[in-house]
Amino acid sequence: MTRQVFSLVELRHDHEDTDDAAVLPAVEAMLEEVVHARHEVQAEGEGPLAQLLDLVLTGDLVSWHLAQENEIDPGPRGVDTLGA
Repeated sequence: MTRQVFSLVELRHDHEDTDDAAVLPAVEAMLEEVVHARHEVQAEGEGPLAQLLDLVLTGDLVSWHLAQENEIDPGPRGVDTLGA
């Protein structure tokens, strides 16, 4: 696969651990050669729970939109549908 296939989406929030936040630039540098594009989504809302729910909703909406564009059913998949 080529790098044109992958995009990186970083889900960020105000309550990140400082050690984790310090590592992100190094991770981004390593992934620069692998991904086509990098997108950062900053959570909105007051407090950790509000920001978590904001990022969950954003992720759900993006995955639903991508599924619609690619004509894929985004519904739940059971074990029996995965070929197990």
